[in-house]
Amino acid sequence: MNQQTIRAHLPTPTVDSAPFWEGCTQGKLLLQACDACKGMIYFPRRACPHCGASSLRWAQASGRGRVFSFSEVHVSFYGPEWNSELPYTLALIDLEEGPRMLSRMMGDTSEIRIGDSVQVVFVDVENQKLPFFQLSK
Repeated sequence: MNQQTIRAHLPTPTVDSAPFWEGCTQGKLLLQACDACKGMIYFPRRACPHCGASSLRWAQASGRGRVFSFSEVHVSFYGPEWNSELPYTLALIDLEEGPRMLSRMMGDTSEIRIGDSVQVVFVDVENQKLPFFQLSK
């Protein structure tokens, strides 16, 4: 799929998520790391969901993971102007660092299987880079 044609509802960065989106702009997948329990966290938040501590820092993730589950989307829920995006594949990705992340898959996904290795790719959509994934070679 031509990356310039991708449509998306773009995120609105918050105080908590702004570093994540700035990392995407720089081509880096950033996760929060808890200084107290050493847990890795996705999605951005103010306190660790594992232990409740608020001592969180940003750490660059490898961008590698494995497909936990996936679904091919055939119906546009945003109106007919989105039909050009169909079909596309959404996947739950288990990142190497531990967290699970929902994202869109890029490239040929006709042979995608649970457990497949994937790598993050940053796709420029309307002046915002979004973290999507593709099957690893």
